[in-house]
Amino acid sequence: MLTVDTPIIVRAIDDTMHGQERRLSDASLLVMAQEVIARLSYIARNANADLSDVDLDAFCIALVEPTADQARRIVTLAHERGATHEKLCLSYIAAAAQRLGEWWERDIIHFSDMAIAAGRMLHMLRDLRMAMPRVPLRGQREALFATVPGEQHVLGVTMATDILRSKGWHIDLQVGRSEAELCQIAREGGYPIIGLSASGADRVRALTRVIVELRVAAPRSLIFISGNIVQIDRDIAVRTGADAAAASMDHCVDTLESLYQAVLSADVSVP
Repeated sequence: MLTVDTPIIVRAIDDTMHGQERRLSDASLLVMAQEVIARLSYIARNANADLSDVDLDAFCIALVEPTADQARRIVTLAHERGATHEKLCLSYIAAAAQRLGEWWERDIIHFSDMAIAAGRMLHMLRDLRMAMPRVPLRGQREALFATVPGEQHVLGVTMATDILRSKGWHIDLQVGRSEAELCQIAREGGYPIIGLSASGADRVRALTRVIVELRVAAPRSLIFISGNIVQIDRDIAVRTGADAAAASMDHCVDTLESLYQAVLSADVSVP
């Protein structure tokens, strides 16, 4: 079920400790890791999740091991035993983030451990869409486009919306919305694709936060990132657990079509 591991957020290296090129500053990557843990911890505190059959300490330890194999096995086994998407998100991933945050405050783990776990949890949240029941498509190319909260640059996403509408897409454009508002719109709209626009590194915190929230609120949706932040860091989709990223207008159009074809393929493959 869980198919992709993630680079360590802080050092931008993978599980085998091979370096990867990075563009975002260490400070931005630290903010990203902190925001993942903080947002998931907030979700856990407000969820009243049932932890009765969850060995949370074992899952937390697995999340910071040299590879993610055991963490993936724990989540996969829980799903096979009947755990719902909600339980996997809340009783496992969000609850683990809260526990790891407590361990870090007590100096039980280092921040690098937190960063490893944060990246892995982002990708788990993405891949858990496979645990959701199939939702039939409505037979048209449609997507939600939104600026990340606090984003002031709206020209690019507005132009992309107009271009895609001229190509037959049904685009719901939302600008100036909060995380809570975007999650409600995404949950009620049932969009197969959500595009998030961010202009620069100063929007990393908001981008990470809204992706975490959307993965819980709209787990069936594919998420892609656009805007200048993709020029700054070409691996931004990998780092945030998004499904794709597009910098130029042409790339945005092509990426959206590719994501739509992926949605169609998934819809056909599920009985």
